[in-house]
Amino acid sequence: MKNMKKTYLMIFAAALLAACSSAPQKVGINAMPVKLNKAITAADKTCQTDADCVAVKKGCCECAGYEAVNVKAAEKVQKVWNKECQMAPCTREMCYVQITPKCENNVCTGELKPMDSYFGK
Repeated sequence: MKNMKKTYLMIFAAALLAACSSAPQKVGINAMPVKLNKAITAADKTCQTDADCVAVKKGCCECAGYEAVNVKAAEKVQKVWNKECQMAPCTREMCYVQITPKCENNVCTGELKPMDSYFGK
C-alpha cells in the first residue's frame, strides 16, 4: 500500500511538472517580444500597389505601434504574434499609433492616421 501511494505521488509530480513546463511563457506588461521583432524585421516589404501592404502590430499591445509589411509576410508575422502575445497583459491607455499602410517606391510604408480618425464624427 505504501509503495502504491509513492507511485501515485510520483505520477502526479511528473504530470504537474509536464503541465507547468508546457504552459505559455509569461510576457511582461506591454511586451515587445524579440521573436516578434525579428519576424517583422525579416518580413517582406515589397509591393506594387497599396493593396499589397498591411499594418502589423510591433508588440503585444496597441501602444507598441504598427509596421507596414507585405500581405503575404503579414501571415507569418501574425503567427508569431499569436504565439508570443497570447497571454500578454496590456495597459488600457489610448495610443495614437495606428497607420495607413501604403506602397511608396515599391516598399510598404505607413503614414500615421490623423488624430480625428480615432473619434466618431
